[in-house]
Amino acid sequence: MQEQILAMISEVKDDTGLAIRLNGHSSIMEDGGLDSLQLITFLLKVEERYGIVIDFEQFEFDCMESVTVFCNYISELQKTASA
Repeated sequence: MQEQILAMISEVKDDTGLAIRLNGHSSIMEDGGLDSLQLITFLLKVEERYGIVIDFEQFEFDCMESVTVFCNYISELQKTASA
């Protein structure tokens, strides 16, 4: 999942080398450099790819502190969606 998330960040940023420079410890916002529009685009891609719904009113930006933490957040949403 991490590789797919990194690829999506690179795609949104239109920077093919970004996925190589980032890793599981990288902050999606700071290291990924997403602006607000890119963040929304990224989250919509994640929703579509993983078949989940992210509640933007309840969304905690703490889960963006690293790619690993974000992947854990997505996994939890998938469990909730399939329950």
